[in-house]
This record gives sequence, structure tokens and C-alpha cells, in this order.
Amino acid sequence: MRLTYDDIFKHSDRLNPISSKTLLLAGKVAELGSGKFVIDLGSGKGFPSLLWASVFGVRIQGFDLNREYVEYANSHARLLNLEHLARYSCRDVRQLKLSRRFDAVASLGIGITEVYGSAKTALKNFRSMLKPGGFLMLCEPVWLVKPVPKEVQEALATSEESLCIKAELERLLENFSFEVQESFVSTKEDWEYYVRPVYVAMSELVKGQPELSSESQVVVNGFQAEYSAAGKYWDMILWVVKNRR
Repeated sequence: MRLTYDDIFKHSDRLNPISSKTLLLAGKVAELGSGKFVIDLGSGKGFPSLLWASVFGVRIQGFDLNREYVEYANSHARLLNLEHLARYSCRDVRQLKLSRRFDAVASLGIGITEVYGSAKTALKNFRSMLKPGGFLMLCEPVWLVKPVPKEVQEALATSEESLCIKAELERLLENFSFEVQESFVSTKEDWEYYVRPVYVAMSELVKGQPELSSESQVVVNGFQAEYSAAGKYWDMILWVVKNRR
């Protein structure tokens, strides 16, 4: 496939269906404030963590594999006069060697736990980055119930085994000594704000490069499937959990 994330998210800073209101509520629950340090894993274009830096005055260290996103995030930090608080680097989060622990860890990329190979490995890494009493802000998709119809799994290009139901993930968090403080479920309105810019980007792309129409339609179909499944077969949830260790 020739389309890139840059093509798909051309008109969006938001790479997941999480509203600004939810991000601000999550920041309050996580006790973000001036002098606190937050590591943003899979930071994308920097939208969530720059919002936290702007509102709460936290210091952000962000990492993403997409070099263009990292450049965008750093340029946006300069534009907002937040470069003294937020810095983003192009690094593989699995290979980070950190010299400090953080007050909060943010993992808001959809399915970022898959980057580590499993949710268990991801949570183990997240906990190692946190100070005692620190907070993890974790956004993950979950099934509402199992079994999941095969046609839904195919439309979403994922397997039943790749995602937990909410209770399963919360039990796993408990096993890693995380205490759930709050959870926020993305609404249909949140999903609409997430998918609409993608549709616009794909429409513009096809007008300029009609040879990409088939690939663009595959992308649109995928996002439509995600939107249709939300609240029916799966939910996107942002958890704020406290490290008890």
C-alpha cells in the first residue's frame, strides 16, 4: 500500500478518538501540574501532550517512530511557545534507556500495547518508567463482549485474541499493581471528529491522484468499520490508573 499515515491524517492532529475535554479531565485525575514530568509514548503529532503542557504546565518528553510527526510536534511546540516544556524525538519506545522515572506515562496510540508484543509486556515497561504513586494514562480499544462475529473482526482487520474486554484489561492492570482512578469511553461524537478529517484527506487525494482511488477506498472502509463498531462491538477507553508500587 502506497498511502502513508501522513496522507491519511493530513488534516488531523488527533490520531485517536479522544476529545480535548476528556484529555483535560484525565490530566486532572492524573494530578498533572507545574514541575511534573510526563513521558508520551507514541506521541504522534503531539496534540494531547501539548494540550497538557499548555494547560497544566507539565514537562513533556515524547517519542514516536514517524519522523514527520516528530518534526510537526516540535514545530507546533515552538509555535505555541511551549518548546521549553515539550520536546519530541524519533525513537523506538521498545529501545528507550531512560535516566529517570516519570510522574506520568501516556500511551494514547491505538493499540500501542501491541508494539511490545503483548499487553503484559507493555504494562511491565510502563510501570518501570513510573515513580511510585505515578499515573499511567492508557488508551486502548476493548471488545464489549466475546465471541466477536467473524465479519466484524475482518472489517476491523483484527482478531478476537488481540483485544481484551474491559474487565479483562482492568484485571490485568490490577495484577501489575495499578489502581484504576477513572476511565473515559469515547463517544460517537468523538469518533466523528476522528474520522471526518480522514474522509476529507482521502477525497482530496483521489482528486489529485485518481490512480490511488482503490487504496483510498480501503482506508475509508476501514475507518467506517471502526466508527460503526464503536459502542456496538468495541469501545475506545482512556484509563487513568495509579502505580501503587
